[in-house]
Amino acid sequence: REYWAGVSGTAVSALTSNGNYPNSPTSTSTLSSFNAPNDVAENYGQRIKGYLSPTTTGSYTFQIAADDDAELWLSTNDNPANKVKIASVTGWTNYLQYDKYGSQTSAAITLTAGNFYYIEALHKEGSGGDHCTVAWVG
Repeated sequence: REYWAGVSGTAVSALTSNGNYPNSPTSTSTLSSFNAPNDVAENYGQRIKGYLSPTTTGSYTFQIAADDDAELWLSTNDNPANKVKIASVTGWTNYLQYDKYGSQTSAAITLTAGNFYYIEALHKEGSGGDHCTVAWVG
């Protein structure tokens, strides 16, 4: 998890256009799940990234919930350069609320068992409560 403090606004673009993004985060940490810490601060952005490797070949859907805006990106392989946006929140959701916006859930995506896929969530918090979580089923 990479965290950028002092980034105003609520749109993900406020993070990605910030002069410190992507090379100079305020802090970095390791998470044990795709669930960012809740109620951290005001006016910040974060990027949560990693790799997933399904144990079963099949069709998967991904979901993102966040307060405020967030985007979920998945690569066709382990290369971050091949990532595409598969889901987003343009507003806010309650914690673990994956059904407020249709854009929160991806289309079905076929993944191959044993392959690694780069996955990334971008999250922007303005003020008030804050959280960002990702789930997938398949």
